[in-house]
Amino acid sequence: MTYTFYHCGVLLGESDLEQSSSNPRQRGGVFWPTPYGVQLFPRLSGMLTAAHALEAHLDANGLSADALETSDIEVLFETTPAGQKVIDIGRMLSDVEIRAPDGRRLEIASIAFSDLMEIQRLTRDMQLDCAERIADVPPDAPRYIVSTTLRHETPASARGRQPDRFRRGH
Repeated sequence: MTYTFYHCGVLLGESDLEQSSSNPRQRGGVFWPTPYGVQLFPRLSGMLTAAHALEAHLDANGLSADALETSDIEVLFETTPAGQKVIDIGRMLSDVEIRAPDGRRLEIASIAFSDLMEIQRLTRDMQLDCAERIADVPPDAPRYIVSTTLRHETPASARGRQPDRFRRGH
């Protein structure tokens, strides 16, 4: 079963949302972007890198996110490149909608798009133990993934069905 993703009413791409979790509202999977989706992807993804850069900025300035006042956090988001990236991603994601295979619009509680190349780069930069495993992903592996938590269970997740696992030729 294919879920379609739109940004401001324009088709962004699709996913089978083939990965489920113990929470039936959480789904994820390979994301197959349209040409428009590929063009827009840099503004939809990058949250992990931006959050890491914000953390590095705080560390470099001897600051703790827990100790900052709300107004200081607002200034941080408005005045740093990483903060501005987080805001831009949030704005872009707020214009994304998901449609179920039957065409119904699904309410999104949260959504994240990731680029495997970004994850590989970030795990190397952070020197994480998983960096080698992620670097070993075959070059023909799907590049984009999506993860979402829906506000309500979909009929397929409520029955515990797994979506069809057909592949598109993109």
